[in-house]
Amino acid sequence: MKTIHENWNNLLHDCLQIALLRGTIGIALKFITFFDQWAYFPTFPNILDSAFLITAVTYLFWNTRKPNKRIKNNPTKIATHE
Repeated sequence: MKTIHENWNNLLHDCLQIALLRGTIGIALKFITFFDQWAYFPTFPNILDSAFLITAVTYLFWNTRKPNKRIKNNPTKIATHE
């Protein structure tokens, strides 16, 4: 079996990215359900949603700006049968 992650830190970063992306999409889809109807938005859950979105965007932006050390410049070898 081919290993995708070289260490636990890389696996943690990938899992965190997946969780943040899915959470951001979930919050966006939650607000879509309230279109064309009146809804009461309590303050505390809105604060948590806003804090999550700010954290997710900050982490994902920071992660795309730093150089990716996990990608190696190893060209794949093509097996030729002669």
